[in-house]
Amino acid sequence: MMTLDYPAWLRVDHWLNVLFLTLLLRSGIEILSTHPKLYRHEDSAPGTQWAKFTGKVMPKDKLYDTLDEEEDYHPIIALPGHAQLGIGRHWHFAAVIGWIVVGSSYYILLFATGQWHRYWPYSWSVFPEAWNDIVTYLSFNLPPLLPGEPLDAIQKLTYAGVIFGLAPFQILTGAAQSPAIEARFPRYVRLFGGRQSARSLHFLGLAAFLVFIAIHLSMVFFWGWGRLTALMIFGSIRNTHWATVLSLLIITVVVTV
Repeated sequence: MMTLDYPAWLRVDHWLNVLFLTLLLRSGIEILSTHPKLYRHEDSAPGTQWAKFTGKVMPKDKLYDTLDEEEDYHPIIALPGHAQLGIGRHWHFAAVIGWIVVGSSYYILLFATGQWHRYWPYSWSVFPEAWNDIVTYLSFNLPPLLPGEPLDAIQKLTYAGVIFGLAPFQILTGAAQSPAIEARFPRYVRLFGGRQSARSLHFLGLAAFLVFIAIHLSMVFFWGWGRLTALMIFGSIRNTHWATVLSLLIITVVVTV
């Protein structure tokens, strides 16, 4: 079995992914603020939403439009915030180009170098091992890593789901919301139940990414922030104090952007 190390390209792509994914999530929230309701069907009639992120109550005795429903999310949450849909879309589309470029290089190098073994389950036995890992985490203990690998079983399955499932899912559902794509490829949009259904699925993907990020950061903290960030910055466990400082500096740069 090859050594699953931390080559330079993997480390660079990891931190670029942090940047672009942060921009995508926050600008996506800005776009959602324009019409903070989600529907299962195309008609999207008032009162038929399955979820809403607004406290506004629309009048029933007079006409109103979507601008009346638009929320003014704070810039700490949305990018850029304060009901600026046009700039939010520009951020979203610019960030998605960067994310796809970085992601494409990541996929190509994963398979070209054999590093895809890092994430892809080697046998069905990884599933019961993952369940045992969950039980271990719930007992506030750390499970053992897989033999010769940098991850435990549940981490391996989670990364596989995010990299090979969730990320492509977001790209596909995002494209299905485009009026231009619907006009040229209506059957493609119907695969997702229409644009409003694709919008709901895209939001669920956003929520899944947020949950993953929260759990991922928790795992890095519990396994040792300095040790793991050293692997993702230097490629080996060394200079852990410097790794901690540099990781916080990188996060500061992302927040600044």
